[in-house]
Amino acid sequence: MHTVRVNDDRPDFRVFIDLVYGHGRNVDTEGDSFPVHSREWTELYVKDRESDDLSFEIYADDCDPGIFVVTSHAVATEELVALYLFDDSGSTLMREHALIDPAGLEGLRLKYNVQLAREAVA
Repeated sequence: MHTVRVNDDRPDFRVFIDLVYGHGRNVDTEGDSFPVHSREWTELYVKDRESDDLSFEIYADDCDPGIFVVTSHAVATEELVALYLFDDSGSTLMREHALIDPAGLEGLRLKYNVQLAREAVA
């Protein structure tokens, strides 16, 4: 589990679909992004219909709505989604309640540089 302290509006949720699965994927989604381009959503679930790739979920913590929990059974998916949410809207990123320091953040950015670069030009 990763958590992100979110300080700004979230990205359009469709960014996560492109980031994780690629552009133009057929996915199942659930959440509270109304209208669809809202940047104030508090919950999101996404599952790719075209592959066996695992789903991911993002939701605001019940006790602290400024903390967003990111979960997936796929570690890479969870890391990528949490990192993108942090880079776009957050001030802290934690893995299993431990703060990820600047060196750890840079390591994650290097690990997912292809996906992050793909989304940067989308």
